[in-house]
Amino acid sequence: MPEFDIREVDPRDKAELQRWWATGHEAMAGRPYDLRQTWETTQAVMTRPHDDFQQTLLAAYDGGEMVGSALQVFPVADNLTMSYADVTVPHEHRRRGIGSALLREVEERARAAGRAYVLVETVAPVGVVGPGELFARALGYPVANREGFKVLDLGDHPDWAPLEEKVAERIGDHRIVEWGSVTPPEHAQPICDALNVFIGMAPMGDLALEDTSFTPERLRRNEERSDAIGRRRFTAAAFSSDGTLAGYSDLFVPAHEDRFAQIGITMVLPEHRGHSLGLAMKLATHRALMATLPQCRLVVTDNADANEHMNAVNEQLGYRLVEQQLEVQKTL
Repeated sequence: MPEFDIREVDPRDKAELQRWWATGHEAMAGRPYDLRQTWETTQAVMTRPHDDFQQTLLAAYDGGEMVGSALQVFPVADNLTMSYADVTVPHEHRRRGIGSALLREVEERARAAGRAYVLVETVAPVGVVGPGELFARALGYPVANREGFKVLDLGDHPDWAPLEEKVAERIGDHRIVEWGSVTPPEHAQPICDALNVFIGMAPMGDLALEDTSFTPERLRRNEERSDAIGRRRFTAAAFSSDGTLAGYSDLFVPAHEDRFAQIGITMVLPEHRGHSLGLAMKLATHRALMATLPQCRLVVTDNADANEHMNAVNEQLGYRLVEQQLEVQKTL
């Protein structure tokens, strides 16, 4: 097997960072939609440290040519057993052992850091066992969670008026409150409390993820970082008549981007379900996005196949399934 030189990429080295970005972008060619981070987004995100994660950029070199790239992320605020990774190899360099070499490096670094799991995402056409899944399986990465990757065309979606009527009929005494990128201080603690039980509530398959540990201070730091890099967010929360938080939903537009938006999370606390709050909050954030950024044409999301309720909500809104997204996980 040929040997490749695996080295860290210094994000402060603009030329090398751009090579790293281009290698990953090239590897994603051929997908139904080009949703890979732009160079401007990558430069903004990778050059600003994140308090919650330790990020390492890796590249595989064959001589002077960069032939593969990887991103390794260690959570440092919670989920301390996990190592997340993204490994990409352009099509013309596949089947040469480059991806395997990058994953070995990722695993060695994860072991050295005391991590127990490596979690990687791969995509495939709908209904197909793709090469990414076969590659992962061969290297000891079984599928831990299957998700559908979906796209909503904001210029061509079903009439939402019947959905608005449905919400009005079922919402009862609940009210929807909207805000942008900054959580109002009076809502920070309830939002953190909800975020900290989200992992345990959402269908996650066999993923070895644990609940998070957000505090208002951590939430504020993350929002300040997002604002500094230019990431925009549209948020809606549902409250009961006594002011108790009942649900939360957000979507964001990546930094230096206006072609598409991505749904972050949507959750309704169990005791408040049955009032179409998930649908109500999503309608609110989507309407706000369209009013603020009419040039944004797409919203993308991914939901676990087992999450039947959220899949049904997204189908009503007009989302279309375009890819499978598989989360593959190796126990070290």
